[in-house]
Amino acid sequence: MKTKFSNSPACSASRRDFILSGLAASCVAGCRTLDIFGRPALAFGVVSDIHVTSSGTEARYEKALRIFRDRGADAVMVCGDIADWGTVNSLEHVRDAWKRVLGGTDTVPLLCTGNHDFDGWWYGDMAMDMHASGHSGAEAAVKSPGGMKAAWKRVFGEKYAPMRLRTVKGYDFVSAEYAGDDGKRRPDVAGFLTTHAKRLRDSGKPFFFFQHLPIKGTTCDSFGWSDDGSAFPALKDFPNAIAFTGHTHRPFVDERQIWQGEFTAIGTPSLSYPSFPDGHENGGAKRDGTATNAMRMIPARRDLEGTQGFFVNVYEDRIVVERIDIEADGAMAAPAWIVPLSGTKPFSLAEVERRVPVPAFPGGAKVRCETRNTENRQGKWTIVMTCEFPSAVVPDGWRVFDYEIRAVPKDGSAPLVKKFLSPAYHKLPCCEPVRQRFWFDVAELPQGKDYTIEVRACNCFGKASSPIMAPRVFHGHTC
Repeated sequence: MKTKFSNSPACSASRRDFILSGLAASCVAGCRTLDIFGRPALAFGVVSDIHVTSSGTEARYEKALRIFRDRGADAVMVCGDIADWGTVNSLEHVRDAWKRVLGGTDTVPLLCTGNHDFDGWWYGDMAMDMHASGHSGAEAAVKSPGGMKAAWKRVFGEKYAPMRLRTVKGYDFVSAEYAGDDGKRRPDVAGFLTTHAKRLRDSGKPFFFFQHLPIKGTTCDSFGWSDDGSAFPALKDFPNAIAFTGHTHRPFVDERQIWQGEFTAIGTPSLSYPSFPDGHENGGAKRDGTATNAMRMIPARRDLEGTQGFFVNVYEDRIVVERIDIEADGAMAAPAWIVPLSGTKPFSLAEVERRVPVPAFPGGAKVRCETRNTENRQGKWTIVMTCEFPSAVVPDGWRVFDYEIRAVPKDGSAPLVKKFLSPAYHKLPCCEPVRQRFWFDVAELPQGKDYTIEVRACNCFGKASSPIMAPRVFHGHTC
């Protein structure tokens, strides 16, 4: 099957180039590179956290469906948080988008619920947004006659159950629905897999497991945002299981979003808005900056950018997971993950850490520092030191994870350390700025001491480049 693909106009890297770089990084002996351009046994799209509310907010999901349709998808998987407010009306918008794009085709919808689908109607700021938009919690699917089970059947025309097994072109898909904070809806993953163990093990094929919450102990976000831990022991006896999860909204530029141990787990990015790793001055809880900041901030939830997903091609001996940017019409955003079905584990944490390259700065790069008056995030006047420097580079489509800027006192006392994400952290590599520009509040810098400014670029394992320096020594809080 010839697959149709459109790159972002701003990018020159082709789908073939990205897949080949993924092969170079991920394939083991015996991979036949050109096979990935042949006919897969199965192809499907994967998205998560689409968070549809009122009419029009399904546009990103509809765009993803068009991309998957044009790529020849046999199925589309959604790993939960379908309806932001959990209303029946929102679920209907999701259904109608499917009908407009894929109605009348053989493409199979594979949806499961997330926390918002059950509880979004009472979530603080989401509930306020819902009421401001003319809707109320009375419209929640869980409050409708027959609850979620009946609402699901009415809207999507399929039976709802805590655990479901669906088959597409001879490949099995097992879904586990959201358990709820109180655990009263907890699906019996272990019991279900045990019941179907012979079928799942003896098929000679991988099977695909999906749920909303990350599986505890697998991908990088699965230790604070995870499920209750019941899925891991249920899956560990199935080395042919490939699990997709959502919930974290984390862009897939973090190479720890794929994990291989007893089985394979993959964290799916959000189709609605990105979230960012904690510990960064312009990420995590501090991503809601304004245009008056001296430092360009990563967008807040309201900006709804950074929509990403996967396109998965399944072959006899490998699975190719293409990481695509939905906003950029399905352009490849990072090298494909090539998962061999031979029993080797190129995505064990140790193997990934060994393989991910360390960024490097261009030769002769220096840090340029200057002070300026501005407003802080609270709108108060302040003085900042801006630190500007060339972006670091990584070969073959890999990405810089973050930048570490240090104010290092000459007297040997502890440095001031700040970490920053590039403004293009969640976007295509071609969106990376030529130069990075971040800042310190001058009041935080060493007082009454001589100090130097150093910058390092790090990969997702914290391995850092050689530092680049500002060409002078600073004193106190002046420069």
